[in-house]
Amino acid sequence: MNNTVLRDLLTTNSFSFCYPRCVSLFKPLKEIQLCFISRAPFQLMTRKSLSTVVSRYAVTTVQSSVWNQLPVVKEAAFEVDLPSSAFISNFTITSNGKVYVAQVTERAAARKIYDAAKKQGKTAGLVATKSREIEKFRVAVSVPSGTRMSFLLAYEELLSRRLGRYELSLGLRPGQLVQNLTVDVRISERTGISFIKVLPLKTSRLISNNNPVQFSPTLKQQSNISSKGLNGDFIIQYDVDLKDLMGDIQVYDGYFVHYFAPRGLPVVPKDVIFVIDISGSMIGNKIKQTKQAMTTILGDLREGDHFNIITFSDKVQTWKKGRTVRATRQNVREAQEFVRRIMAEGWTNINAALLSAAQLLNPSSSSGRLVSSRVPLVIFLTDGEATIGVTSGDIILNNARKALGSASLFGLAFGDDADLLLLKRLALENGGVARMVYEDADAALQLKGFYDEVASPLLSDIQLSYLDDQAFDVTRSMFPNYFQGSELVVAGRVRPGVQDLKVSMSATDLKEEVKLENDVDVSHEKGSGSEGSLDCLEDLERISSFVHRLWAYFTIRELSVAKLNTTDPSAQRLLTEKATNLSLKYNFVTPFTSLVVVKPDAEEPTTTPPMANPTTTAATTTHKPAAFLGKHRLQSKHSQSAGCDGHCGQPPGLLD
Repeated sequence: MNNTVLRDLLTTNSFSFCYPRCVSLFKPLKEIQLCFISRAPFQLMTRKSLSTVVSRYAVTTVQSSVWNQLPVVKEAAFEVDLPSSAFISNFTITSNGKVYVAQVTERAAARKIYDAAKKQGKTAGLVATKSREIEKFRVAVSVPSGTRMSFLLAYEELLSRRLGRYELSLGLRPGQLVQNLTVDVRISERTGISFIKVLPLKTSRLISNNNPVQFSPTLKQQSNISSKGLNGDFIIQYDVDLKDLMGDIQVYDGYFVHYFAPRGLPVVPKDVIFVIDISGSMIGNKIKQTKQAMTTILGDLREGDHFNIITFSDKVQTWKKGRTVRATRQNVREAQEFVRRIMAEGWTNINAALLSAAQLLNPSSSSGRLVSSRVPLVIFLTDGEATIGVTSGDIILNNARKALGSASLFGLAFGDDADLLLLKRLALENGGVARMVYEDADAALQLKGFYDEVASPLLSDIQLSYLDDQAFDVTRSMFPNYFQGSELVVAGRVRPGVQDLKVSMSATDLKEEVKLENDVDVSHEKGSGSEGSLDCLEDLERISSFVHRLWAYFTIRELSVAKLNTTDPSAQRLLTEKATNLSLKYNFVTPFTSLVVVKPDAEEPTTTPPMANPTTTAATTTHKPAAFLGKHRLQSKHSQSAGCDGHCGQPPGLLD
C-alpha cells in the first residue's frame, strides 16, 4: 500500500476507535452485535463469526469485509458490542493485500502516545475499557473508491453456567443483505455434552441442533426474512456431562482449571429477606414490574424456606416484625397481598434497610451466625443512591459487613440511576453478586430470572484446596454458597515435577459436613491423558494452551475485583501493576490496558515483521515480557508472509 492510499485510508478523523454510551460490566448481554454504518451504500461482501469453545473457554472472531463501489472515498464503521465478561485479544484491518494489527499497551502509556500523535497532527485512535462498564468497540475507516477492506475482532471469555446451562450469544444485524454470511460454532467438552440447543432466530428457523453449529443463509433466504438483512439473536445453550462429585480438573502445560458443579444434591432450605426500594423514583413501571416479579417469586418459595419482606424509602417497613416466617401457603398469600399494596414515595435510606435485614437474620447479635441449617440470603433491590440517613458509601459498607455476618447479599440495581458501584462492593464483601436490571418490558422476567439462580442452595462454606507445595497462583477457592445449576471455577499453576495433584473439597450440605479428596494425574500435562474424550481434537490443537489463557483471564478479573474492593492506595497500586503486567503479556484489552493506533508518517517505511510460523495466522503477535510495554504502532504485514488464507484471526498467544 503506497502512502497516498494510506492517507486516504487514514484521513484525519476518519480512522477512529470510540466507545459510545456504556452499560454495566455485569450486564448479561443478550447479543454480540455487528453492524456497518456508512454515509453511502457499501456492498457488505462477507460477515463471518467463528466461536470455538474448549471447556467453557470461548474464543470468538468477528470478521467482515466491505467493498466501496462508489467513485469517491466513503467511510465505513465496524461495531461490536462485547459480552460483559470478554477481553479483546486482537483487532486487524486488511486492505489491498496488507494486514494491520493493532496491539495492546498500558493505559497511561497509550494515552501519552495518543496525545503526542494528535499534537503532531497525526491520525491516531485509542481504545480503552471503563473499569466498571462494558464498552462498545467501534472503528471508522475511510475506504477509497474500488477498495475492498476487511475487519477482524477477536475476544475471549469464560462462559458462566446459570440455571443448568451455558449460553453463547451472537447478534446477527449486518444492516443489509450479505453475500457470504456464516456463523460457525464449535464446542469441545472433555466430559461430554449432555445437550445442545440452538434457539431459532426470532425471524428464522434455519438452524439445527448439531455440533459444530453452522449457519450460512443464502441471499435469497436473507431477503425472504427482510430486504434489509437479518436482524435477530443467535443463541446457543448447552450443558456438560459431569458425574464426578469432585468435578472436572484439567491440567495443561503447568496450569490447571477445576470446574466444580456437583449434580443430584438435595436442596438446602434458605432464610431469605427481600429488601425492596419503594422511594419516589420507583413510581410507574418500576414498582409495577417489581410487584409482578415478587408475586411470582413468593409463589415459588419452598415450604421449608423461611422469608420476610422489607420495604424502604426514607422509612423502613418490615412485613413480619423481628423474624422470618415459614413459607406456608397462608404466609405466602399474606405476603403477596402485602406486596400488592406497596406504594412508592419518599427518599432512599439504604443503610437503615440493610441493618433491618441483618437484624431479621441475626436477632440475637449483629454479627452472629444463624442457629439454623438454613442458608441466609438477602436480596436487595434499589433504583437509586442513598439520599437520606447514612449516605457515605464507606460507612454503609462497614455497617453492612459488621451486621450481616454469614448472610450473602445479592444486589439488584434497577435502572441507570442505581448506585451499581455500591451494590457491587456490598455484594463482594458479603459473599454475593450484583446485577443490573434494565428498564425494559422484560424487567419482571429479569428479576425472576435472577432469583431463580439463587433459589436452590445445595452447599455452603465450600473450600476447594490444592496442596501448597504442589500448586501456586491459585484463584479464589473459598465460596459461601453453591447454587443448583451454577458452577464454581478455580484456576492455578502446578509446580514443576508434580506427578499427582492432590485436590480436596469440604462443604456443608443439608445434613452434614462433606469432605472429598482426589488425586489428579498430571504426568502427561498435555491433557492429563484425557484428550481423546474431547469432541473435536483439532480445536484443542488450535487452542493448545487454553487453560494457560483461562488462568490469566480469571486472575485479571479477580485482581480487578480486588482493586474495586479496597480503598488502600498502596494495595490499589500493587493490584493494578499485577493486572497490567498480565494483560500485556496475554495481549488482553482490560480495564488496565488500551489499544493505541498511530498512523505512520508519510515518509516512514512500513515495517514488515519476520515470516510467521505456518501454523499461526495474521493476527498472531509475539508477546512482550510481563512488564509495562513501550510504544506500539499499527503494524503492517504482507498477507502472504503472514499466512493469511481466509482464516486469519487466531488471537495472539494461543499457540505459545
